[in-house]
Amino acid sequence: MPTPGAATEDHSGWKDGADATGCPRPGRLARALRICRVGLCFVYFGVGAWLLGATLLPLVTLARLRGVSEDASTRRMQRVAHLFYRSFMVVMERVMRVCEVQWVNAEALTRGPALIVVNHPSLIDTPLLGSKLPQADFLVGREWMSNRWMQRAIVATGYLNATDGSAVVRTAAERLRAGRTVVIYPEGSRSPLEGLRPFQRGAAHIALEVGCDILPVTLQVTPRVLMKGQAWTRYPLENPVWRVEVGEPIRTPVGPAGKERVLAARRLTAVLEETLRKESERGRS
Repeated sequence: MPTPGAATEDHSGWKDGADATGCPRPGRLARALRICRVGLCFVYFGVGAWLLGATLLPLVTLARLRGVSEDASTRRMQRVAHLFYRSFMVVMERVMRVCEVQWVNAEALTRGPALIVVNHPSLIDTPLLGSKLPQADFLVGREWMSNRWMQRAIVATGYLNATDGSAVVRTAAERLRAGRTVVIYPEGSRSPLEGLRPFQRGAAHIALEVGCDILPVTLQVTPRVLMKGQAWTRYPLENPVWRVEVGEPIRTPVGPAGKERVLAARRLTAVLEETLRKESERGRS
């Protein structure tokens, strides 16, 4: 049993304990203040996302009734989402000061429409990337599509449903041909503590369908935080640093059809996985 005033350290690096008078030590107070600041960031995002869905979805419906095309209306809604993502990252980084973000070659994100393929280490990867992309069609997984709090905002912005199978490949290809940017997390879920999850082949099938540049983006977070299954209350006292590095485009011609397309998609997926894995390991060294 620890003696009075002795400090103990949990696996988040927080120090607990009390001094001789029984008052909390600065570590415990710092922890409470830190959690409050992080919590306020997520309250900001949650309330903002709900308001976006509540206001944008009726506007999308009204725009369609007035003859505005789906392409034009979703582009406008994604622009609004982009501004919201920017504000959220300002709150995280400059107002609450609970993170740092380093960008490498960020200007490449806005040079033109592309298929962006990115690993997925943390919960805030979408607003982080979206803060730099005035237009982006994110591919959204089942977990978020079924989230009632986020669902209306996702529908209003026209994000793609990853569970639609082959239909999502056709839709993503159509949007790329229309000069839009599509963002895919090929792991399908957040990355594990070490390494990457095996890549799914959707991004490769889309690229081979259109014949477009693939822009690989590597995200790294040090220390790791907001992983899948990790409570936000375990946010560290030390500011996590998000490093976002945009790589060189991978030129992808239109692929063959039939069985040859399947083989080509398998090979391209292996190239993408190896590229992001190497970049991730290089960034950690």
